[in-house]
Amino acid sequence: MKILLVILFISLSFANPSLGDLIEDVCRNSNNYKFCVKALRADPKSSSAVQKGLTRIMLQLSLAKAKNIYNEVLILLNQTEEAVLKQRLQICKDNYDGAVDHITSSIEYLDANDFFSAASFATDVVDDSSSCEESFTEPPIRKSSLKPKSDEFLHFAVITVTLIHLLDNL
Repeated sequence: MKILLVILFISLSFANPSLGDLIEDVCRNSNNYKFCVKALRADPKSSSAVQKGLTRIMLQLSLAKAKNIYNEVLILLNQTEEAVLKQRLQICKDNYDGAVDHITSSIEYLDANDFFSAASFATDVVDDSSSCEESFTEPPIRKSSLKPKSDEFLHFAVITVTLIHLLDNL
């Protein structure tokens, strides 16, 4: 009886070399493990997703964040009268409009298994977010009310690039 249990345990360990779940395994490769796990676990589809599916979920989460920030920028643009702040917000509007386009393209390339192009467009998203915030640090310096949301979005974007690169290495 003990021999059967040992054989069963050994065979199960070979069938599933990773005793953790896929979300944890994938997120260990990201620059922010806790953020990655929390973001993916928030989506109910992630529990049954394969690695490509998790990457797509992260792209979709990034797309939703980019659209939300873009819409907030539109509101702020309509509310502000200050020329310098309006100029900075216009830069952010253009950057987040680009981010939405880049994420959409990245999803299309991911679906087509063109991981190189998907990663390229996802990398552009990182630049889009950074450029928005950098515009507020140029003289005359203005405070960005978007910073907390931009920082969170940047986490999504960087993790997404990592997840796409992992697919390219499969």
